[in-house]
Amino acid sequence: MTLTASSSAVPTSAKITITGKSGDITHTAILPLAITQVMRGTVPVDLSHAYNVTGIYRNGSKFESKDSLDGVGFAFSEELIGSDQVGDGVVFQLGSANVADAVTSTTVELPSGTYSSLKLLAVGVEGTQESQTFTVNYADGTSSTSTQSMSDWANPNRFDGESVAADMSYRLEAHGESDSRHAYTYAYSIHLDSNKVIRNISLPNNRNVLVLAMTLVPTKK
Repeated sequence: MTLTASSSAVPTSAKITITGKSGDITHTAILPLAITQVMRGTVPVDLSHAYNVTGIYRNGSKFESKDSLDGVGFAFSEELIGSDQVGDGVVFQLGSANVADAVTSTTVELPSGTYSSLKLLAVGVEGTQESQTFTVNYADGTSSTSTQSMSDWANPNRFDGESVAADMSYRLEAHGESDSRHAYTYAYSIHLDSNKVIRNISLPNNRNVLVLAMTLVPTKK
């Protein structure tokens, strides 16, 4: 089922009731619905060249523990995480399930241009990952660093500069079942020098910091 909001819709939250009927059997589900205003003209970053971890699987999939988001046997459910998410005012485009779809410990090439900020959809795993350093490199050879503490994907700490993008009611286990603990994604923002052409970003050299998506916010003209 796809729900579409018109361009004139205002930000709000509500609940929708979905009822399914087959013969004499009826089932009703009540789901939360949120309409969130997002920035226009943002630029999604294609991470397909950089994916090096598989963190999203279809429900019922079985996988090796080492081939999971946290490296010990747990992953996001595609049915819950979807193909895109909204966080910190932008839309994040996610990779496909059951293949590499997250990035860790590498340098990611970015679309050339001038931008005001880089938004990240990311998580920490295996506990809180504090004071992680992200280095932005510009075409003129200069660079800048940003430090951000990141919550574990099962336990929001609400660090400065961090907001919850999605709260999912379960995550997947390597043997194909679901785990009842909630799983979260978080949105972060890295300030960019809008007078310089961006080249790439070097992520923390830490397997426990994983980026699922990036979106660039252009410089206002």
